[in-house]
Amino acid sequence: MRANEFEKIDTDSFREVMSPDLRGLGKTFTSNGYSIRVVGGAVRDLALKKVPKDIDLATDATPKQMIELFKDNDIRYKPTGLEHGTITAIINKTPYEITTLRADKETDGRHAEVEYVKDWEQDAKRRDLTYNAMSVDFSGKLFDYFGGMDNLQDKVSKFVGDPAERIQEDYLRILRYFRFQSKLDNPNWDEDTLSAVKDNVNGLSKISPERIWSEVKKILVSRNAQETLKWMGKTGVANSIKLPVENAQKVSKLTDNNNPILPLALLVTDNNLANTWRMSNDESKLLRFLVYNKDKPLDKDSAIDFLHSGYSKQTVLDLLNIQNKSSLGDVIKQYEKPEFPITGKDLIAKGMEPGIELGRTLDDLKLKWKQSGYKLSKDDLLNRSMQK
Repeated sequence: MRANEFEKIDTDSFREVMSPDLRGLGKTFTSNGYSIRVVGGAVRDLALKKVPKDIDLATDATPKQMIELFKDNDIRYKPTGLEHGTITAIINKTPYEITTLRADKETDGRHAEVEYVKDWEQDAKRRDLTYNAMSVDFSGKLFDYFGGMDNLQDKVSKFVGDPAERIQEDYLRILRYFRFQSKLDNPNWDEDTLSAVKDNVNGLSKISPERIWSEVKKILVSRNAQETLKWMGKTGVANSIKLPVENAQKVSKLTDNNNPILPLALLVTDNNLANTWRMSNDESKLLRFLVYNKDKPLDKDSAIDFLHSGYSKQTVLDLLNIQNKSSLGDVIKQYEKPEFPITGKDLIAKGMEPGIELGRTLDDLKLKWKQSGYKLSKDDLLNRSMQK
């Protein structure tokens, strides 16, 4: 069945999403003359018979009208994004974000100035990809203005209308395009879309580093990361954002690819992107560690040594993963790190004076303890300290 024959979404995932609370919220709007629908990525997921993580709602009611509606019906709410026309209704502790229909008045390649409208198709026109422009009402009726279902079935991402125009409204859409392509099963690549991306790639210089990293990290952990990175290279996108993709084939070898720092560490040769994309301290530290150690073969003993050097089990497991040595993972997970059995106080009790020499002795004993496989006892170490 082709997409234009779809009139309703009637699946288990849709019924699961349409909880009594959500249906009650919908009735509050419709009984007062307003329309309300599920929009965006949630509709895409529902069309693919998946349960979406988040439900975004849209309505032809203005923010002011929504607030009046919630007050009249004793519904808790928060004006969480009033400047964007978004109000969050809270029902039985569950938040529902509802945004007024909008149309773009002006765009500058990064942000858009919008106005509230009553026309659902007009709102859909401002969205990026065809399948993200679909909406579904609470009865399951699907509204697909630009062939989004066709594109989903064909496993291809296309922009709404002219791809160059959509990209120039917000150049981040280039990276969003690749992110959504990377989520499709065995995606097809539209030549006109790729051409528009290539022609507008310089616009990515207008996008903040944080927004770039936010999109790239999702691409890196996607099911089709390797192929997507390849196309990012062919279109000049990777070069524009300073992402090397020559080793993209290595990404597919990761056994557990939930952390974007791991595939990134396989692609880069230094830690520079941590500063370029303004990563968090934790992300930067992990990237530096993995890049520095990825070509130093690990075995059981050297992996355990990292634990004794203060690295967490997860960090060591990440290094094993990028070295394709996850078979050692169980050893690390089960390993209980013994504490170094002596302190400076123990040496002082044996007659040593506090100072530089004491510190050197401690370091020397730690090395001997390490060389013994962390098996020398406190007495063994103290006896050796007296032999110096």
